[in-house]
Formats: sequence, C-alpha cells, structure tokens
Amino acid sequence: MLKKTLIALGLTTALSGFALAQDLPTVKSLDVTVDMATVTNEKAAKYWGALQADLQGAVMAKLANQVDEEKGAKVSIDIDEVTLADGFTDTMGIENSVLKGMVHETHDTDNSRFNSYELTVSYDLAAPMLGEGFNPNASEEDSRRAYEAMIDVFADQVVKNLK
Repeated sequence: MLKKTLIALGLTTALSGFALAQDLPTVKSLDVTVDMATVTNEKAAKYWGALQADLQGAVMAKLANQVDEEKGAKVSIDIDEVTLADGFTDTMGIENSVLKGMVHETHDTDNSRFNSYELTVSYDLAAPMLGEGFNPNASEEDSRRAYEAMIDVFADQVVKNLK
C-alpha cells in the first residue's frame, strides 16, 4: 500500500512539474541593445565590451524551454551605457560597477503580457555567488568571474519578471 502511494505521489509530482513547465511564459524574440561606442571610458569599454552578446546568450540559456516563436512575447533590453562607465572612474573599481537597463516585454495578441521596468544589478548583488572574501580586482580571471556573475543575476531577473 505504501509503495502504491509513493508511486502515485511521484507521478502526481512529475505531472504537476510538467504542468508548471507548460505554464511558464514563453518568448518569441530577445533583443539586447548596448551602444558601446558611447562608452568613452577605456576601462569600462574593455570590461563591458562583449556585454550585448553575453547578456543575450545568458538570458536565452535560461529561456531554453520557454521559446515559442508563434505565441511568445518579444523582450527587449536597452542597457544604460552611462551607468556602465560610472563604475570605472579613477576612484572606483569593479566592485562599484552597475549593470542597468530598461526591459520591455510586448506581445502581439495577449495584452496581459506587456511589461516595462528598469532593472539594476550592482556588483554587491552578484558578490554572494562568488564567495566570501572574493576580490574582483585580484586577477583578470576574478574580474571575468565578477562580470559573469553580474550578467547571470541580471538574466535571472529578466526571466523571473516575465509575464
């Protein structure tokens, strides 16, 4: 009797997980815009240089099972280039960097799938992923890990906020 109950519970859990996956918001397209030509600070331009492709890839990787070219929403992200440069002034470093942008979600036929908001991720939000005492300025590899963590947190928030 216990074995049948556990099997039934397992099937119910699996089916409800499948149903939840079916209810996740879908995306038709994603467009990330970063005008790196406007970032005049050399350190910032070098650090954030691949941001457009990296952020696009990170968000799409998290949406792998949520792509629907017929019924999905269109998502666009416009990164604030001024904020990218601000973290790299002479007195500031990577630990003061901020990734900020406007996120827009639109849909061709579902009026409930419209959403616009400003999303800001600071190094402080990403730092816990890197471990206590992590120093983003210790090496180029550590700097890269900090960059990837900020992109990952930003991508997570985009996906979590989908309608």
